[in-house]
Amino acid sequence: MRNLIYKALCFTLIVGLFCNCTSKTEKNIDNTNILLGNKKHLVVQKINKTTNHVGILSKHNYRTTHHYEYEFTVDRGDVNWKGGSGEPKHILFCKDSIYLHYLKEKYVSIQDRDTTNSQIENHKDYKVVEVFEVYIDNRYFFNLFGNDYWVEITPESYANKKITCDEYSIPNDNELSLIN
Repeated sequence: MRNLIYKALCFTLIVGLFCNCTSKTEKNIDNTNILLGNKKHLVVQKINKTTNHVGILSKHNYRTTHHYEYEFTVDRGDVNWKGGSGEPKHILFCKDSIYLHYLKEKYVSIQDRDTTNSQIENHKDYKVVEVFEVYIDNRYFFNLFGNDYWVEITPESYANKKITCDEYSIPNDNELSLIN
């Protein structure tokens, strides 16, 4: 009986050593500076994080994950946007406001019907969606007091504003795109 327990412990220890991993994260920051046609200065920052999980003894790469975040500023902080994993596509400058068009992944529930037994199955998956926002700036006294934020609007509102305002493309890596 003792011999069996020792064998089980040794087996567990060996499996544990071979399955144990270390992780290493690389972080790269890419800044893009452009001067828009309306003399506004746009700085787009993309932060890429890549994490590798490698076995301690086996040196096998068990998993690699990639994560990115976008943020941008206009005219050194007059307008700020931190969209996380959203990918900015266009910025729209109007006389009295600023609008943004970007893509993001949204976690959605999908229902499928099994044709063999007519059962409905629920699945969760990510879907790329378009988001349109308007910038609200309620700051005052040299931008020390008050707050600024982005509010989501309808695609129709953005399309109507696009007719009379100046739209500029925002530099990005096109990691997200809509599937038609």
